[in-house]
Parts: sequence; C-alpha cells; structure tokens
Amino acid sequence: MTNTVKRTVPPAALIRLGNPLVRLLALSPLHGMLDGSVVLLHVTGRKTGRLYDVPVNYADVDGRLTVVTIAKWRINLRGGADVEVTWRGRRRRMHALLDEDPASVAVSYQTVIDRLGWDKARRHLGISTPEGRPPTVLELKDAAQEYGWAVITLTPW
Repeated sequence: MTNTVKRTVPPAALIRLGNPLVRLLALSPLHGMLDGSVVLLHVTGRKTGRLYDVPVNYADVDGRLTVVTIAKWRINLRGGADVEVTWRGRRRRMHALLDEDPASVAVSYQTVIDRLGWDKARRHLGISTPEGRPPTVLELKDAAQEYGWAVITLTPW
C-alpha cells in the first residue's frame, strides 16, 4: 500500500555540497547566518570511534531539541548516547535518545507539525500530502514505517 504522506529529500549532490558549508558556518562567528533550526550534532561512531559532525534541522518541543532523520548514522544513538551539539554558536553536552518505533515517531512528528504549523513543518520535515492538508497520526505512522523515520530527542545534562 502506498502511503498518503510523501517524503521529499534534497538531491544527494546538494547535501554533499551543502553540509560542509553548514559545518563551517555553525563553527564560525557567522553561525547566525544559519536558519534558526539548524544545529551541528557531534556523534561518535560506536564501532569506529570516529567523530561525525552532522548538520541537522531541529524543532524545540517542550524545551528539548527534537531531530527527525532517516540517516544511517543514527544507529550510533541506539540505547541512548552522550553527544555534543553546536547550537547557537556554543558547543554543549547533551544526551540523545533515539526513537525508531513508528507509532511514537508519528506522535513526535504530529507534535512538531502542531508546534511549527503545517506550512513550516512540511518544509522542515520534508513531507507533503496530495491534498496539501496536514497528515493524520495514522498516516504519519504508516509513513514512519515505510520510510524508516526516527526521532532523536536531545536534552542537556
């Protein structure tokens, strides 16, 4: 069954070109030029020990930074992980909790949609519906399962 919610992703070439620029800006005094919804997440690989600096969009949900992703690097956060985040020009320690359960991921997506409003949320989340209306939680659950969505919640420690 094809899901009503469609996912839109920027071309891989744009991501490959844009991410290094976002990393540079996030770490520089020019960090204010970035959209207020971008943070740089510093994640250590569990097997390799390699440090990944990943630019991600976030939404503030009840004082917690909430990141939605389909990226494979997220597996480093399974079971929870201490990470660092460059946010608003400052590097901070945070704890990351990864949620990959489609039902609760759908609820998190719905919360982000409610907080941001549908017009901003669909750009932020990279989703759309054929009718242009906000999706239901059930439609979001189906999409979370189909696309492999996950939610990372970052809290200070």
